[in-house]
Amino acid sequence: MKIKKEIRTLWLVVPAVLWTVLSCNVLDTEPFESYDEVTVWGSKATADAFVNGTINNVMSGYINAEQMKWEERTNNSVFNNGASYYGPSGFVRDEIDRYDASGGLGGFYNIRQCNLIIEKAKEYGGKGLSEDESRELVAKGKFLRAAQYYLQARTMGRFVWVDKVLSPADTTANGLALPTTKSTTESYTYLIKDLQEAIPDLPETAASGDISRDAGNAFLSEIALQGAAYEPDQTKKREWLRLVVSAVNDIHSTLASDYGSIFTEQDRYSSELIFCIYRNKANTETQDIAPLQNVMPNTNNDNLIRGGYGPLFQTNGGQPFIGWLWWAPSQNLIDEYEVIDENTQQGVRWNESTQFTSNVTISSSAPNWTTEGEVSNVIFSGAVNGDVSVSDLMYKNRDARFQGSIVHDDDTWWNEEIRLTVNGNLWRKANGGLGPHMGTTGYYFRKGVYNVAPRIFAGTPTDYHYVVTRYGRALLNKAEAILWLAGMGEGNFSDAVTVCNQTRTVHGKLPSANASTLEDAWKLYQRERRVELVLENDYYWSLLRWGKHGGPANYGVAPSGKIQELITSPTYIEIAHDRKSFYVGTVTHGNVQTRSFREERRYLLPIPQGQIDRNPNLGPQNPGW
Repeated sequence: MKIKKEIRTLWLVVPAVLWTVLSCNVLDTEPFESYDEVTVWGSKATADAFVNGTINNVMSGYINAEQMKWEERTNNSVFNNGASYYGPSGFVRDEIDRYDASGGLGGFYNIRQCNLIIEKAKEYGGKGLSEDESRELVAKGKFLRAAQYYLQARTMGRFVWVDKVLSPADTTANGLALPTTKSTTESYTYLIKDLQEAIPDLPETAASGDISRDAGNAFLSEIALQGAAYEPDQTKKREWLRLVVSAVNDIHSTLASDYGSIFTEQDRYSSELIFCIYRNKANTETQDIAPLQNVMPNTNNDNLIRGGYGPLFQTNGGQPFIGWLWWAPSQNLIDEYEVIDENTQQGVRWNESTQFTSNVTISSSAPNWTTEGEVSNVIFSGAVNGDVSVSDLMYKNRDARFQGSIVHDDDTWWNEEIRLTVNGNLWRKANGGLGPHMGTTGYYFRKGVYNVAPRIFAGTPTDYHYVVTRYGRALLNKAEAILWLAGMGEGNFSDAVTVCNQTRTVHGKLPSANASTLEDAWKLYQRERRVELVLENDYYWSLLRWGKHGGPANYGVAPSGKIQELITSPTYIEIAHDRKSFYVGTVTHGNVQTRSFREERRYLLPIPQGQIDRNPNLGPQNPGW
């Protein structure tokens, strides 16, 4: 349950002395007396303002460019412009070395803020704060501390655990005197303990954007699930997996019937949303929102006329699309959205449906209209046998999440007729060649794209909400824990299938699926999670869990083995202008097809060696680095 009131990200008006706490040195040991504590902690309103600022700081590691960056490091998404600051080049090719900082070691500023909340809320209990208010603030501080440290636990497995406000005595000439945790077990034990202590004192209901008990349980379910994957002790692994199930069972939420709308302005306070970060148009513009500005193509009627493309755009003076597209969905991802077979009425892969197989002839060779330089990239092609559209055969009757997440050929977007065929108005080469700012895959992301008036353009004010966690995600955490336990001889995998069918039928509008074996149940679950949580900063971390599990979770590979999806090249689709034929090929633009995964080291990223060199307390280095 939620109170339909929004915690806005407009900074609350409080005395200026409150914000002087935001100035501190690199080790976050100061300031000590640069603000009036009574002003900050002497009332719930000013203490809440401090907490709200910390929420925004901590959650910046989960949203915006972060969710896009980790998606492109799988083959769900293609970074359109090849190698760059956000580009996947070195990471996906496994070219990073032990000095790489991708694991995010540190976060001491945010950790200090969390510890200040915990310590000062306790201190001012009964002295401006009621005892209930004090306990709630302490709980929020612990929730945020666990969330901040989880960003490092899932990358490096270890971090510098700080559970107090630091003083100069805690530092040395080389930096922090405290060591890193000794193992993933120690790391996740701290996080789970923080959340378990926090949850009872978090509010049962909360304003949208504030921390509730449901948010605590949702984070607990995910952190315990990720921790279990790295846990060598089978007894503790079982304990944490059971904790996942019980945490999700304690969540009071429901699935939304319209999947796509919960990520847009249409249903920004949906009962499914457990924890979001809300942005207000008074201080937010479209260029501030990576999953909005950077999934929108950029072309206009002048380009279309010059190149002979079409149809022409009808709105905004022929310029409805003037974003800065960096990311586009791959054909690999699109393959996972099932279609309802017209004969059996069951969900099947798009190229296995009766309507497709009875109307399309598949070939391993390239069609005669393929661009010469791309013939070698063709994986397979197809041509229709009669007077039908190949786009209709591929895209009609798909999983409802497909329409809520993806823009495809013969679609409508921003009130425009979208043509993604060769020489179409949003064709991948409609700017005269691959890039800039046109999708290279034959698709665009629709999920999370607000209907901003008059259009998405730098400087256009917009509200926005980032979905950090929601009930559908929590349910799938539960399903995975059940599968793990079933493989360990506890419970039945069919219970996981039942859970998967909730998101499948409510969000996907697909018929329920069955699984006769544990292996089939894993396949069903993995497909379900992939399409349900695209662009929600999930898939990369799920792949690591499945690789750690091995066996039925990773194509029969031994635990901690190579992860196929992280070495599989992204693919695209090209459809002939008359929609009578198509081919699927490998994306080579920007050399994004070259991928590697060294299993002996990539399950944990390095603790930056430069930091260890300066401060040996941070060692030893992670295996393989």
